[in-house]
Amino acid sequence: MPNPLLAIWDYLKEISGENAYDKYLTVHTATHPDKSPMSRGEFYRARQDEKYMNPGSRCP
Repeated sequence: MPNPLLAIWDYLKEISGENAYDKYLTVHTATHPDKSPMSRGEFYRARQDEKYMNPGSRCP
C-alpha cells in the first residue's frame, strides 16, 4: 500500500520545483551520456540567470 504522506511530499516537491535538478539529471543522462552534468549549484544558478534574463510577461 502506498504511503499517503510520501505521495503528499512528492506532490509538494513537484509544485515547489524542488525536484527540478533530479529531473534535469534524468533527461541529461538520457540525452547527453557523454557529457558531465552541471552541479546542483550550477543548475540552480543557470535557472536564476534564465529567469532574470528572459522575464517574459513579468514587470521589471
